[in-house]
Amino acid sequence: MRQPRPLPRSLVPLPGESLPGFLLRLSCRLNQPPARIAELTGLAPAGRIGASLPVTLLAGIPESAIGTFAFMTRLGAGEIARLGMSAWQERYPPLVAGQGDGASGRGRLNGHLILAPATRYCPDCLAGDGSAIQQSFGGPWLRAWHLPVVFACPVHQRLLEHLCPECGQLVRGRRPGAHFSLLPATRVAGLHPAQCRTELVPGRGRHILPDCCGARLDQPEGRRPASPELITVQDKILDLLRPGGSGRTLSEGQPASPPGYFADLQAVGLLACSTWPEARHLSPSEETASAIDEHVASLRRQAAERQQASPEPAARVMFGAIPADAAASAGLACIADRVLTGTTDEVREKLRQLLPGGTAKTGRKAWANRITRSSPACSDGLQEASEPLLRGFSKAGGHPRGRRNAVLRPDRWGPENIPAFLEQAWFEDHLACLDCGSTVKAARRTAAATLVQWTAGGSIGDAAHYLGFNPGGGQYAPTSDLARWLAALEPDQFTRALREITLRLDQASSLVNYQRRRQMLQDWALTESEWNDIISRLPPVPGPNQPILDDRKRQEASAFVWARATQGEPRFAPRPIETSQPDPVRRVWTNRRANTWHRLDCPGRIVHYTELRSLLIEHADQLARDIDDARDKGLTAGLAGTAVTARLPT
Repeated sequence: MRQPRPLPRSLVPLPGESLPGFLLRLSCRLNQPPARIAELTGLAPAGRIGASLPVTLLAGIPESAIGTFAFMTRLGAGEIARLGMSAWQERYPPLVAGQGDGASGRGRLNGHLILAPATRYCPDCLAGDGSAIQQSFGGPWLRAWHLPVVFACPVHQRLLEHLCPECGQLVRGRRPGAHFSLLPATRVAGLHPAQCRTELVPGRGRHILPDCCGARLDQPEGRRPASPELITVQDKILDLLRPGGSGRTLSEGQPASPPGYFADLQAVGLLACSTWPEARHLSPSEETASAIDEHVASLRRQAAERQQASPEPAARVMFGAIPADAAASAGLACIADRVLTGTTDEVREKLRQLLPGGTAKTGRKAWANRITRSSPACSDGLQEASEPLLRGFSKAGGHPRGRRNAVLRPDRWGPENIPAFLEQAWFEDHLACLDCGSTVKAARRTAAATLVQWTAGGSIGDAAHYLGFNPGGGQYAPTSDLARWLAALEPDQFTRALREITLRLDQASSLVNYQRRRQMLQDWALTESEWNDIISRLPPVPGPNQPILDDRKRQEASAFVWARATQGEPRFAPRPIETSQPDPVRRVWTNRRANTWHRLDCPGRIVHYTELRSLLIEHADQLARDIDDARDKGLTAGLAGTAVTARLPT
């Protein structure tokens, strides 16, 4: 058999060019249909020239096809990698590029979040820069034009387009009743890369080709200029996509990671759509506001139609869609950026203005889920600013009959100020008099979960999940002893005790954000250097029997410190040291866990545990102060080497 030969001619990818754009230019140069080029380069199965190209190719060329593609096009590995969106994987969080599903080797792409409903384009960019190669085959179709957060061309100071100026159809995108079209009319040859490939008359079989629109998209007529504010926001977004680009968080303009900023943009844009027109006054222009008007009206029509056709809730249709029009995307991005600019308190106030009393419950719920449970996660700054406003939980499990609306709306405090294990002083002052007996632990957990439920709504299981209890183990559920104890109390006696605690919180001169401490320490443990520093200060123990100060002791000491800092229970502490051990070792550690906790909690006359307890309390109190003061002081060095460093609020 003859060995395959490379394509007779190839092209050098243009800066920022997408894989579909490269295929179009190569198709034009070789006068071959894009489908044939895809087949020859290994992007499409041989013999299936009529098959549509999968949208997953936007993520990058599958590993199984890279060798063939490189050989046929004479491109290097770096040039091939730059054709795909996987280069943004660490910067644009909704993008997921993987090895795929075995034989196909196709990458995976979260198209719901990363792709605009239609590919946008700049006619001036498609016209080329005047060089010989771009005079022949046009300028690049850019990868960034597929992103919903890219809406303008800073070079030509204009909004991007998504419709053909002649046929009025989406250039490429999701048409009603069809999948996202990566490249329409792939069997048609002889079209310039800047010509519209919309199929006006569909083809039939393998022999009758579709009749395409063919209008040129690189003409400057009808340009929509972008205002300086839109260009500023667009420049910021594009800078975040570049290696080394950085943006701002909510708090005093401190540096932030790009994934957090993009997640925040999506969350606030979702809120603006779901409560529209509450955010209309923040729109940068009447043009963008009108575009959002049309987008939201379209979503509501779709929601109404879907609700009539099916009893399934329409919230997903209404709040998950991305605008096709660049003007609507530009307006939402600018609104979100305006809301996210400022201190945490300023951002919280802006968010509060977008949540009027008449807000639809589904809108607020969708936004709350996006803030608290989405992946990728929103930034710590936005979560902190939103926390007092999220007075509801989405279902965390259990029967919906266990859910309830919030009964308290305190101005100064919220669920974030409730410790997972009711503070000892609160318990002694308000609940100890009720003679809890053997139900002390269950009573303190239930009291904390009930306070959260009062202020946030949802079920008691939702509140326990928020506080860090283990819903799978049922620790939040009332025990039979607790039920008997509650039944023996006077009517409303337990509730009155909890209301006394709420009055105490109302009158407190300062409040602790326990939720922030839990978040900062969710994967935390004492480092070896911290542990060595602590044990080096222990007094010597006389005699031949010396205390064991191994990793098991370090893990239990870490749980003790965590419980002290978060006002939780050691049983719910993170256990990264133990997790790294083999199964037999973990079983031994688990069996000895309770004995170590008891000695740390009640050391008695054992000098070693008395001194160790004192040092651990000192470390825990300092750790808690560092977390509480971190945002104001910009502190990171004090927690260097621990898992908490990466999540310090800025």
